[in-house]
Order: sequence, then C-alpha cells, then structure tokens
Amino acid sequence: MATHRSSKKPALVRILTLIAMVFIGGAYFSPIWWVALKAPNYPAETFPDGIRIHFHVNGVFNGCTSQMVKSETWGDEDGGLDCVHEMNVINHFIGMEPIEIGAAMEIKAAPYLFSLVGVMLVAFLVYSGPFWWILPFSGIVIPIAFVVDYSAWLWWFGHNLRSWAAFSVKPFMPTVFGDGKVAQFSTYSYPHYGYGLLLAASLCLVLALLLQRKALK
Repeated sequence: MATHRSSKKPALVRILTLIAMVFIGGAYFSPIWWVALKAPNYPAETFPDGIRIHFHVNGVFNGCTSQMVKSETWGDEDGGLDCVHEMNVINHFIGMEPIEIGAAMEIKAAPYLFSLVGVMLVAFLVYSGPFWWILPFSGIVIPIAFVVDYSAWLWWFGHNLRSWAAFSVKPFMPTVFGDGKVAQFSTYSYPHYGYGLLLAASLCLVLALLLQRKALK
C-alpha cells in the first residue's frame, strides 16, 4: 500500500513542473536584473535609459539602447553604446572594482547548476519516494538565491573601494531594489522580465509541491 501511495503523481503536478522547466530555461537566456545610472553629464538624447546594464545568470551585458547618431565621446564605431564599459569607468573614479569581477564563480557554475535543476525537475516528474520534496525545491529557491547573491556582491563592491579612487567616497551599500543616490548620480536597480520568469517558475513548483503533498496523504 505504501508503494502504491508513493507512486502517485497527479497530472497537474507534471504539467506545472513542465511549465516551470520552460520558465527556468527561458530565464537562463534572459536579463534577470537591470541597473542604471543617470547624471546631467550623460544627456538623455545620447543615453535615453541612462548608463544601463543587464545582469544575466551567465554574465553582465550592455543594457543601453543603440543610437543612430555616432558620438566621438561615447559608443563604438557603429554608433552603439557600451554601457558595461561606461559603468566600469564611472565606478573606477570611486575606487570600485570592475563589474566583471563580481560573481565570477557563480557565472561559470550557472550552466551546470541550471542543468542540475533541470535533471532534478525531470526526476520529480516520475519520483515520489522519500525526500521527493527536495527535487522541486531546487527550482523554488532560485529567485531567492539570486537576490541573496546579488545583494552580497553589491555589499562587497560598496565596501571594498580601492585607493586608486579619484574621488573619496565612504563605504556604502548600493541600492538592491529601487532608486538611490551616489554623489551626482541617480541610481536605479530593478528586476527584469527574466526574474519574473523565475518567480513564475517558483510559484508553479510551490503549487506542484503542495498538490503532490496532498496526493501522498
């Protein structure tokens, strides 16, 4: 009887799990979070979104909108804007390390971690034995883990300012979520649509977990 009960897997649990897998796969290739800086010396006609970068689970990418008009001061030979480089230049003036240093190990591990989550969710489609809840939990915690890791790295950047700084700034905690202010710069830090995909996947897996738990009672 116990074996029969442990093999129960409602169809809705499988459907929710499959949907979550699609969302997580989509999030891997999507921007998870965005950060922007705005200041009077970066005019809106050249930087309509400010100095903007996008955080993915596999790296940091340019978030600026390319402009058709070339600029002798900013942009590449095609008139595009490299805001990752521009953000690093700004950060350098206050002694902050280049953005690429942050989460280097996590970025390298991301393909393997996401693959592991995928394998665990595939296993959850058929497995209902002891400790079955660990399988969907691997996908549920991703959005939480991202924010914790992101916040920890922001703290590290803001509290490890180097002596090369052209301008002296006291150690500070950069804004994790919302608007902020650093010197003459207005700062913005918000989740992108990839984070929405991770939250949707997490919700699907929470529902799947609860339904599976109910089926095993």
